[in-house]
Amino acid sequence: MTCLEKGWIVRLIWREERDDLRKTTLTTLIKVLTKHWMTSGKEYSLNLQTKELKYYNGSKILFVPLKQQPSDPEFNWLWSYEITYWFVDEAQQVSRKAIDIILSRCTEKIKEYDLVWKVIMTCNPMKCHLYNDFIKPYYNNELPYDRIFIPSLYTDNPFIDHKKYKESLKRADKITKERLLKWNREYDDNPTKLYQYDKILELFTNQWEYWNKYITADIARFWDDKTVCIVRNWRIARVFSYTKNSTKETANIIRWLQQKYWVTNENTVCDEDWVWWWVVDQLWCKWFINNASPLLSEKEKELRNYKNLKDQCYFELEQIINSDKIKIIISNDNEKESIIEELDVIKQKNPDKWGKLQINTKEEIKQLIWRSPDYADAIAMRMYFELKKDERIQIFFI
Repeated sequence: MTCLEKGWIVRLIWREERDDLRKTTLTTLIKVLTKHWMTSGKEYSLNLQTKELKYYNGSKILFVPLKQQPSDPEFNWLWSYEITYWFVDEAQQVSRKAIDIILSRCTEKIKEYDLVWKVIMTCNPMKCHLYNDFIKPYYNNELPYDRIFIPSLYTDNPFIDHKKYKESLKRADKITKERLLKWNREYDDNPTKLYQYDKILELFTNQWEYWNKYITADIARFWDDKTVCIVRNWRIARVFSYTKNSTKETANIIRWLQQKYWVTNENTVCDEDWVWWWVVDQLWCKWFINNASPLLSEKEKELRNYKNLKDQCYFELEQIINSDKIKIIISNDNEKESIIEELDVIKQKNPDKWGKLQINTKEEIKQLIWRSPDYADAIAMRMYFELKKDERIQIFFI
C-alpha cells in the first residue's frame, strides 16, 4: 500500500535462502496482491531475473537472500543498498550482522516524504538475537520505546479450524505443545540441539553435593568476553566469573580457588586459546587446546569420531546433562540466564552429512546470542579429565 501511495518507494523482502524466498514468501505476496484485485502486467510487473516486483508508479520491491557467504562474512555487499522499508521473513534464520547493516540503509525517500522508517520481522520460536532484542524484554516489560513485539497463536489465524487444530496439538510432543499451543518461546523445535531445555533448567536444582576436585577455566584478557572458572567434582559445579582481568590477576584468582577448594595443578585446566602461555606458565597447570585431536582409541574412532577435542567434550557432556548428572551452583541470576542461553544454542553441525561430529562454531554462536559462550565452554571442559583417564568411566552407560 505504501508503494502505491507514493512513487519510487524501495522495499526489501528478505529471507536466508533464495529458494525459500521464491517458493514461500513470494507466493504469499502474490496471493495478497490478488486478494486486493491487483494483476500482473497492470498494477505491477514481476521480473524473476532481476528479482524485483515493480509498480506502475516506479516503486518496487526487491527480493534478496541473506545467507552468509564464506567469501563475505561481514555482508559488505549490503552497503550498496538505498531503501525505504524492509521486511524479513523467518528472521530467526538471518544473521544479526546483516540486520544491523541494513538498518543504516533506510534512507531512500525518507526525508523527501517525511516518513518514519519501519522494519518488520517475522519469526518462529528459536533462541537467537530476536529473543534477546524483543521477546525477553517484552515479557520483562523492558522493551525499548521504538520496538513492538506481537505474539501470535494459532487462534489468530482465521483460515483454519481452531478446534481441530487444538486437538491435534494436544496429541503432539511436549516441545510442539509448548511452542504452538502455549506460545512458550523458551522452546524451539531444532532437532540438532544437543541438550534438552528442561534438563538445562534442572542443572540448578539437581540434588548432588560432593567434595570439589577440579577447576576448569575459560580465559579472557581485557576483552568483552568473561573469564569463567568452574570448581567441581563429577556431580557439582560452582561458577565464578570475572571481567577485564589481566592474566596475572586471573592466575591469582585460580590460585585462590585452588587453596579454597583443595584443588591441585594436576586437576586444573585452562583454555589454551590466545593467552594460555601467560596463565598456564604462571600456574603450571594443564591446558586445553580446542583444536587438538579428540581423545579416542582406534577402536572408538571406528564407532564415533569428532572434529576436535572441544567438539568431543560437548558431545560427551550431552548425556550427562540430559541424565541429570550435574548440579550447578551460581552466585546470581545473570549467571544462570547466561548458562541457560549458551547451552540452549549448542547444536550439532551438518547432522545430515557423513563425517566427524562437530558443534556450531563460536562465530555462529555469537551470531545467535551476540557474545562468546564462555560459561558453556568452561562446563564442557570438565569432560577433559574424564577423557584423559586411562579407563573411561562408565557413567555414560548408567
